[in-house]
Amino acid sequence: MLKKGFIRAFGVVTLATILVRVAGLAREMTSANYFGTTLVYDAFLLAFMIPNFLRGVLAEGGLNSAFIPVFSEYLGPERRPEAQKVVSDTIGASLLATLALSVLVMLAAGAARFFPISHKAFLILSFLRFTIFYLVFISLAALVMGVLNSLGHFTAPALAPLGLDFFWILSLVLAAGRFNLGLTGRTYCLIGGLLLGGAAQLAIALPAFHRRGFRLRPSLDFRNPALVRMGRLLLPVLVGVAVTPINLMVDYFLASLISPGMVSSLWYANRLVQLPIGVFGVAIATVALPSLSRLAAEGDLPKLKQTLNFSMQLNFLLVIPAALGLVFFREPIIRVFFERGLFTSRSTAATGFALLFYSMGLFAYTGGILLTRAFYALRDTVTPVRVGLLSILVNVGLDLLLMGPLRQGGIALATALVGTLNFFLLYHLLRRRIGPLDGKLVLRKALGVLLISGLAVLAAWRCLRAARHLGPLLSLLAAFAGGLAAYAAAYWLLLHRRYRERPSA
Repeated sequence: MLKKGFIRAFGVVTLATILVRVAGLAREMTSANYFGTTLVYDAFLLAFMIPNFLRGVLAEGGLNSAFIPVFSEYLGPERRPEAQKVVSDTIGASLLATLALSVLVMLAAGAARFFPISHKAFLILSFLRFTIFYLVFISLAALVMGVLNSLGHFTAPALAPLGLDFFWILSLVLAAGRFNLGLTGRTYCLIGGLLLGGAAQLAIALPAFHRRGFRLRPSLDFRNPALVRMGRLLLPVLVGVAVTPINLMVDYFLASLISPGMVSSLWYANRLVQLPIGVFGVAIATVALPSLSRLAAEGDLPKLKQTLNFSMQLNFLLVIPAALGLVFFREPIIRVFFERGLFTSRSTAATGFALLFYSMGLFAYTGGILLTRAFYALRDTVTPVRVGLLSILVNVGLDLLLMGPLRQGGIALATALVGTLNFFLLYHLLRRRIGPLDGKLVLRKALGVLLISGLAVLAAWRCLRAARHLGPLLSLLAAFAGGLAAYAAAYWLLLHRRYRERPSA
């Protein structure tokens, strides 16, 4: 993809993602108000994380990472009937797998509740019987979004999560307001909103899917060559994309052993970190994957490396200042967004401590997503798996080592360290695979961004202190505006000419 086309597509995805992430932040603000950091919400989050984990592995991660490179070969007008057949067979396989898995988990969770277990485990299993069916809806939605992304349409897939945010918020407002339910009742109402939100994400993406000549008609032909090739790619991809969800599940399980509310504090901190990850890191990787896949299929390694380098530089330009902002303004941010209702100042302190350490690995999380997509574009699904399996072991060890002295902060720090290890290992192995990546240039530009980000943070801090008499919200907005202006000015004066993409040889 040409540089201008890449930036245009990235801009569309970024604007849509900003809207979605703002809505997601409103969702978390609503949850914080009605649940705070309580045992019941800890139990719901653990029950929700299981289908969310499977979604990341089976749908958005595994299926799409195997689907897009194969489906991209069927995009010519003369191959449209074959492309529809590939889509239909993939939909059929997805429905069969997710429905069977959901029913199995529902039955197992229902039976396990009758054994001697703790109250927290009973709540988790009670909620899980219903949350697991979110997997069916979101898997279909992810497949439809994968087709649209392959066709160069990014708007509808980027906006689809608004469906979940809307029904999540609506269910809580109704549960606590109109019906005045307690914590457990609110949770069951929230589960209803979760399932409706999953269906809504599919509904939002379908019109664009239909306009491009495709239909949601499931079929199942295991002899379809494209399905066979996806199956061969899928197993190693599943292991590779499972790494982050497995690490998160381990993190939250260990956090639940510390004290009530630790799972919730990690969740809220992670939601704030996910804002720049989604707006910048995932958006860049989403736009880059089809382009990288096409260039890899054409064997054009110079342009592939040029696209990858440009994507990495853009990633650092956007993510590094966001990370510093979260580190230095974590408690004012949490106080403005979450501290109300059942979310107290104690919840703010616990969440801020986790956010401090999560933010340290932000550059590595987003960079790792991009490098993993580059391996998938090269049809290499094995290398990310090997790196990922190593990270699972390292993550468990660091969690156990650091959670004692640092509690939830130790778990967040372990995540940041593992993310950094993953990034540098993937970069080293990709360099060995396709040759020099001009890493020194990328590093110099990243250090330049770190310098001007530090200047912007100082300006933002002075604005925060100068405007503190205006209250938490207005002082934070003043800090953001001052920091953004300082960053833009410093970038223009110090880095603008140097940060332009160097012409390829």
